[in-house]
Amino acid sequence: MSKLQHQLKIAAILSVLISGVFTTFQSALALDSAGEGRRAWLKYNCYGCHGMRAGGGMGPRLAGESEDVLEAVLKGEDGGMRSYKNIVNTTEINNLMAYLRTIKDPNQPPAKSEPVFMHWWEANPSK
Repeated sequence: MSKLQHQLKIAAILSVLISGVFTTFQSALALDSAGEGRRAWLKYNCYGCHGMRAGGGMGPRLAGESEDVLEAVLKGEDGGMRSYKNIVNTTEINNLMAYLRTIKDPNQPPAKSEPVFMHWWEANPSK
């Protein structure tokens, strides 16, 4: 085996190992379901109609609610809410419902259990 072939083989093995470590690291940074729900809330701009902490706005108040969210997200609602059935998946909807359950009163300071980060695109979001 030539020196170049040996170096290429080592490089291939290292890239596989590094890839596996990176994937494991990303999984370790995953948020809990309420945190992932907050991520979806921001990512899909739910706050644009329902308020930053789901206190209502153009759309109804959703803080503390979660039962009707599944149907509304998948089918849409008369009066303006579009269907997101081809955009979100079941896990995201379940996470969104978990996030909404953490918001007790949007007019009070957030509870310790409520995620409040803004940078949804970061693996471990900051404020």
